[in-house]
Amino acid sequence: MKPTNPMAKLEQWKKNNEQEKINQFVNEMNQTQIGAVKNCETDRQFAKAQKANLHSDQKTQQEAQSGEKRKYQGKLSFNPLAFEYAQLSRQFKLIHDSNRKCLEVYPDDFHHKLKMREECVDLVERLKGGGTLFNELAKAADLTKEQTALLKAFNQVSGYLIHKFSEVVEQIDRLSIERVERQKTTDSKVD
Repeated sequence: MKPTNPMAKLEQWKKNNEQEKINQFVNEMNQTQIGAVKNCETDRQFAKAQKANLHSDQKTQQEAQSGEKRKYQGKLSFNPLAFEYAQLSRQFKLIHDSNRKCLEVYPDDFHHKLKMREECVDLVERLKGGGTLFNELAKAADLTKEQTALLKAFNQVSGYLIHKFSEVVEQIDRLSIERVERQKTTDSKVD
């Protein structure tokens, strides 16, 4: 009997899907063991083959794990605030889309985007300067745990905004170059 409740359907699907994965794994394991038995003449050779397979699997797992550890050492590749401020990140994406659309649909009005670029550069410089000043002041003073946490949060948010505004600047630079190249090609076609 099939459940009619959506939650019950979901639970049933999870159970079925989990059982399918288990069955698939067991079948794969059985196939490798059967293949190993067919290739071995004696039980001793089969045991050696199993042991060799086990060690090679462990070695590859260790190599994969050490590769993962190396991959995540140091700074994070993303700012966790990108998820916390999902709506702001979305707004920056809309800015990128708007910049692209302006170039494609209204190329004569692209000078507004160049002005926006100048404003973003100014914001980035001021944020960097303010962050540097705060950090220097913090080094000179004895901060409490709350103040240290507040400074860390400020540095994180400042880094997030600097990164986002810098992305906008870089995109406008690329679009500006693209615009100049388009003008050159259209001018050469006219000649």
